[in-house]
Amino acid sequence: MNHKKLGIIIGSIVIMSAAVTVTVAILVAKHLIQNPLVITTPLVDQSTLSTLSKKSGSSAFTDRIDKAIIPPTNSWISGMVLQKMPLPVYPMPLSFLAKDTGFEVGLPTILSQPTVITGEHTPGITASVDGATGFMLTRFDRLSATLTYSAGSKQLGHVTLAEGSPYIFYKATSPSSLTINGIGTAAKDGSATYLRYTKAGHDYVIVAASGAHINVNGSSAIIDAPNNSLVTFYTLPGSGADGLRAFAGNELSNVAVSEDTSADGSTETTYNYDTTNSQPTFFVPMSYSHVVSSNPSPFSYDSIYGSMKVLQGNSFITSVETAKPSNELDLSRLSDTHKQQLIASLPADISKTSITATDSYYAGKQLARAATLLDIAEQLGQTKEATQLKTVLNDAFAKRLNGQYFYYDTTLKGVAAETKAFGSEDFNDHHFHYGYFIYAASILGKYDSGFVKNDQKQINLLVADIASYATSPDFPVERYYDSYAGHSWAAGLSPFADGNNQESSSEAINAWNGVALWAQLIGNTPLKASASWMLSSEAATAKAAWRSVDTSSSYLKSFTSPLTSLNFGGKRTYSTFFSDEANTKLGIQLIPMSPMMLQYASDGSSINNVVSASIRSDNYNVALGDYILMYTALTQPQKAEQLLSKQQDAYIDDGNSRTYMDAWVYSLSDTTK
Repeated sequence: MNHKKLGIIIGSIVIMSAAVTVTVAILVAKHLIQNPLVITTPLVDQSTLSTLSKKSGSSAFTDRIDKAIIPPTNSWISGMVLQKMPLPVYPMPLSFLAKDTGFEVGLPTILSQPTVITGEHTPGITASVDGATGFMLTRFDRLSATLTYSAGSKQLGHVTLAEGSPYIFYKATSPSSLTINGIGTAAKDGSATYLRYTKAGHDYVIVAASGAHINVNGSSAIIDAPNNSLVTFYTLPGSGADGLRAFAGNELSNVAVSEDTSADGSTETTYNYDTTNSQPTFFVPMSYSHVVSSNPSPFSYDSIYGSMKVLQGNSFITSVETAKPSNELDLSRLSDTHKQQLIASLPADISKTSITATDSYYAGKQLARAATLLDIAEQLGQTKEATQLKTVLNDAFAKRLNGQYFYYDTTLKGVAAETKAFGSEDFNDHHFHYGYFIYAASILGKYDSGFVKNDQKQINLLVADIASYATSPDFPVERYYDSYAGHSWAAGLSPFADGNNQESSSEAINAWNGVALWAQLIGNTPLKASASWMLSSEAATAKAAWRSVDTSSSYLKSFTSPLTSLNFGGKRTYSTFFSDEANTKLGIQLIPMSPMMLQYASDGSSINNVVSASIRSDNYNVALGDYILMYTALTQPQKAEQLLSKQQDAYIDDGNSRTYMDAWVYSLSDTTK
């Protein structure tokens, strides 16, 4: 890619229990190297952090995590290492279940029904590490993880798995053995170093190398694994020749991720799968990823997202359209009539502005609602109303940034609100909650420099909790964002057999939009680059995997719903955690319809299709219907304008206002007249 302007290099975090080695995650914008201006102030101010009370408020089980590692909440591996009883995880294309005495490797069989697509874990390889009494997470980076199995204090071996890798590797660290139970029909080309068998409709393979060898006895096999030997487990993408065997001995060491944003309007992500012998491997990008640089193979896997093509080498590059952060509607082209209507509605909405919620989700929504009104008041020159809103916002922030409202969780290494909401004590949904706080701060700070001066350090703590761009002892890097999947995970501890999940793709987008705007406001270029990358990727994935469904693969054709409103690692559903109404399933993908979401216009004709499946007889007086009406305005602004007067106050969401809803629609309808 030519004319690269920004590049962020995330180094892997390497932590082993015997000798702790930390390659600190480094995020560097290239143009900062080329220019002398460098942000020297760290994101987190220690004196500000010290004002928060300290406690361990989560139910997380952390006994299986090396003490040097910040617990990986909101990750694809969370359910494996933060639950007392480990749960399956889904490192596409495989599934994996860790046990204290061994592990299972599976290839999900994909099934579809009208409202759900499933790809649950089904064990194809059931391995016991003989003598093992437990496992520990001893290393992880953004895509890969290593578990160390031990017998008491004696290490037996390391198991490494990664998103996008078809291989699971066992590296013996002392003479050990593994027992494989429930072997299916074995292929005839087996040997002391190669076992292939068919089970549950898939072909599974075990390859022994570096002195390890396999002994088959009926439906079981014993693998003798001398010190430093390697055993590789994988599932074939079909029943033909074993095309993966060639790279099975190339043990994965880590996966590094780097990002570039270019002048051509695209954002690229490069994935480097490093092996211990520097030899090539196979890897499998997500099916919706737009791969622009790769070395393809003839293989592909089925997945809940469709066919996943297998690539070979050590790296591949994906590209998405760069999303532009925004917190400001363009009201400059409104008709005089519409300007006066907004001016007239402002006082009524301000009179209803009350930021009283004690929990961080609803308080965040209230803050953002007030901030959007502030922006409208400022644009329309309503000084009195703007001053009133700034006072309300400053007072509300002051009550929540005073060291009493939030606390620092000493176990999970992050900031949580004293009042629990939706499992926030277990770090559920912080990017949703704090995204509203940070977005509101980006607007207030634009019009009130005193707020930035007084409260920047406190807002930065919320930013660090969800979007830190560098490792520190206090916060992990980009806690919520999955570089491989291209989206965030909402469940802190992931207590689900279907893996982690995310429901509101739009609130995740709102979070990264807010962080990017805040970073721009305070002049933190590395933070802005990191947030813009997450924003662009999350926006692209939300469009491809939440607001639309590719059912071109034959095994997905039974899914007939208009979108997937809740995605797990191993399941996609047309449902929500809080309602079974069609309008909420769409609305939760739209809330809060910030100005950045005007870019949803690229959904084109699918907007009308999904709205018609969610709204009956143009009646938007339903839960989250105001956001659906604003979505409709992207393609039918004149129709939306005519429906505004029919929208009842009772069906305007508590994070929205009539003034903002009208301003959104007018900004579209007035430009098309």
